[in-house]
Order: sequence, then structure tokens, then C-alpha cells
Amino acid sequence: MNKDSENLIDSSAIILLTEDLSRVLWARRNPALNFMGGYHSFTGGKTTDADYKTTVENCSDSEMSVFITCAVRETFEEAGVLLVRNGDALTKGQIASLHDDLVSGRSRFDEILKQWGLSIDARDFNYAGTWTTPEFLPTRFKTRFFTAVCPSRQIPYDATAELTDFEFIDPLRAVKRWDRSEVLVAPPVLFSLRGLIGANQSGLKSISEILVSQAKTKAKEDVYMELNSRFTCFPLKTATLPPASHTNCFIVGSRRFIVIDAASPDTEEQDKLFSYIDRLIKSGCVCKEIVVSHLHPDHFGGETALKRHLKEKFDLDIPITAHKTTAESLNGLVRFDRCLDDKYTYNLKDQIGNEFEILAFDAPGHARGHLCFYDEELGFLLSSDNVVGVGTVVIAPPEGNMTDYLKTLENLLELPNLNFLCGSHGAAVYDARGKIREYIEHRIQREEQILQLVRQGISEIDEIVENVYTGLDPKLIPLAGKSVDAHLEKLRAENRI
Repeated sequence: MNKDSENLIDSSAIILLTEDLSRVLWARRNPALNFMGGYHSFTGGKTTDADYKTTVENCSDSEMSVFITCAVRETFEEAGVLLVRNGDALTKGQIASLHDDLVSGRSRFDEILKQWGLSIDARDFNYAGTWTTPEFLPTRFKTRFFTAVCPSRQIPYDATAELTDFEFIDPLRAVKRWDRSEVLVAPPVLFSLRGLIGANQSGLKSISEILVSQAKTKAKEDVYMELNSRFTCFPLKTATLPPASHTNCFIVGSRRFIVIDAASPDTEEQDKLFSYIDRLIKSGCVCKEIVVSHLHPDHFGGETALKRHLKEKFDLDIPITAHKTTAESLNGLVRFDRCLDDKYTYNLKDQIGNEFEILAFDAPGHARGHLCFYDEELGFLLSSDNVVGVGTVVIAPPEGNMTDYLKTLENLLELPNLNFLCGSHGAAVYDARGKIREYIEHRIQREEQILQLVRQGISEIDEIVENVYTGLDPKLIPLAGKSVDAHLEKLRAENRI
């Protein structure tokens, strides 16, 4: 049962509450282990074969028994909290010893429970809904959530390197931190926190029912992610480069907003986006522009359809915009109403009508006329294709230029107050500067490898790819060749070869 017919990895998680149900466990995922990072209001992970060996008392559903066991085991591994019956008889030292036995592999979880007379009772857990990772991410989980109360004598701590900064937090305070973009959270976390606000008077079972309802409602809605109170990410299927399968369309602002990269030419994908934007328009929101970030075919193709839709349905004439170089390159493919130069500041409004500014600026390298978008107040960067959450960035001459690209990455590092970023493919990145530095170091390392090969007399692109990109998927070899070509162009320009 580790993977179902949809290639979803089975997993489960615990939403851990204080005894009075007023606060929820809150922890930061280690960005060194998972660059998405962000904050979680749950502990959990994927099921293992060992989870089938554990008996859960008062549970007639064998499948649910496995998920409860997985959630309890993962909570013990990650937070050091043991959600079992008879656990109060254990000392802190004994609990620490049992944790060490588990994570070291000396003992299975079921063996530990049996040896110490401990048991898992299904009555201590309430099912709180199922969340499934969106299609645009290459690894997808189907996670069953449960609510539980933290034993009064146990204090969560960073028992492994995966989660840190544990605290019990008021859900409203956590949502306000997200709203100000002080933290980055995944959709299940955000919806769980919203459901928990003021719900502590309802009782644990009622809280769980609220969370189940929210998960069901969200599953029926359009697949979009609120990154903070100003940025919404709406992934659209496009003919992009693998492993990516979607291009992120961004709706920036709310009461006054712009749409960036309404890229999909697929009518079903367009209809999903149109439905979301229609709801904004009907609620009194104003669309200012439809923007194309750059010239690559997975970033345009639906903007004209969106413009036509808004004209026909609402009699709105929304301009289509791009950098002037992009507009020139796409002449005959897209009719642009306005062009941007190096920098342009949009004045937009958030969900409650507060004004804010976002800077659109030229960031070439991946392509000429490539726009990025930055909210300095929140420290949130839309990096387009310069830094992405899934896949790699291809620099392909003549449109791509490695010298320009590395300079752009250095410039992004200098953005004041930079905190998070989200690229055109994949999820948001928690440590923006760390990820950008990682990109720079990777490119410099690759360049040095290529330089050494050329000095050894290996100068043909195919030969360099064969030596540098070992074990590469054969379908990606042509893309690797383009990146090698870009590195060689840079080295020649610098008179290093």
C-alpha cells in the first residue's frame, strides 16, 4: 500500500494540540533537507512495511490502523512525543532511550510497544481529512490527517534534523504571520490553521470534522496555492521541460491585481483559471494587466484567450504586457498592448484593499527580456525561470547567455529584504538566498569541469556532455548540450579558452 494506482505515496500525519485545544504544534522544516522549507502544524511521513505489524486497539478498519500507526511513529521520531496508552509510566530518560532504539534501527516500533507494555488506541485520534500533493510536483503524497492531544508531561523537541523550532502557537497568530509573509506554509497547513481558529470550544471531534470538511471543499476547488496575502500561484499544464509538467501562473494582488503567465493553450486549463479570475471580478476586484514574463513557449499561449474572455464576459479591455524585447521576439504570435523596459512598479491592492507595490525588472540570462517580480516589503520574489522549484534552468544560446545569467543571480542575491521566492515551475522556496547561492555554486562548478576537459583536449559538446553529465536521462542530453554551449560561449568571451 505504499503507492496506489495514481502513483501517490501513502502517508499520514498528526495535528497535535494542547489539552485545552487552544494551541497547535508548530515547527519549521529544515531547509537544508528540503529546500521548500516552511512551517508545519503537523508531524508525519510515509507509511512503512513495519506499520502493518502494529496492532491499534479499538480500530476495526485495518487500513486506518496502518495510517494511525504511521502518524504515531512519525510523531515520535520527529518530535519525541509518544502518543500511546501507559506512556505516563515512562520517565523522560526512558522515552529518550526508546527514541534512540527506534531511529537507530535497533528496534521496530511494534517491538518497542510490546516490550514496554504500550499500546496505540484509536479513540485517542480523530480523522481530520485527506490531502493530496498537486499534480505539478514530481513526488506526490496522499496524506491522512489526524488530531490528537499532546500528553501534558511530554514536550516536543527537534528529535531529528527534519523539524526544528517547535512551539505551541495560537492558530490566529500563525495565520497572521503567514499573512505578513513572515513564514511560508503549505496549503494543508494553512487550511488546518484557519479551521482551528476559535474552534477550541467545539471539542476535538468537532474540530476534526471541521478539518475534514475543509479538506473535501478544497479538493473540489481549482488547484491553486495562496503563497501569502498578496501572491496566489495557479499551476497550469503546459508543454514545458521535464520533470516539470506545469507552468505557474501568478495572480499578484486581489482587490487590484495582475496576472502573470496565463500560459496554457489548453482550453480545460484556461477554464480553470478563468473561473478563478471570474470570482475575483464578480467580487469587485480589478484586473490591471496580463503579463508575459518571457518568450519561451511554456510562458505564453493563454494570455490572448484570457483577454478575450474578460472582454466578452465583463466588457473589460485588459492590456497584455511584456518586456519590449519579449514583445519584439513574439511579434506575430502575441499582440501586446504595452511594453516594459528595465523597471516598472505596479501599484496593487491585497485582499482587504491595502495598497502595495511590486517591482517588475529585467533579469536576462535564461532569456532576453526576462522579467522577475519583487515585493520588497514582504521580501517575496517571483523568479520566473531564473530559479525554479522543480527541474533545472536551461541556458540555451543565442537567447540564453551564461554571463548574463550569473550576473542576474548575483543581482537577485542583492535584493533588499529577500526572504522567499517562487519560480515558474514547482513550489515556493523557503531560503531564497540559499537557493540562489546553490545555483551560482553549481554553475561555477560545472564551468570548471568543462574548462578542465577543454584543457585536456576534449572540446566537442557531445564529448563534454558525456563526461560531465554522467547518468543523465537520455531525453535530457540535448538540453545539457545547450548548457555546455552556453558555458563554452562564456569561456571564449573571457579569453579563457
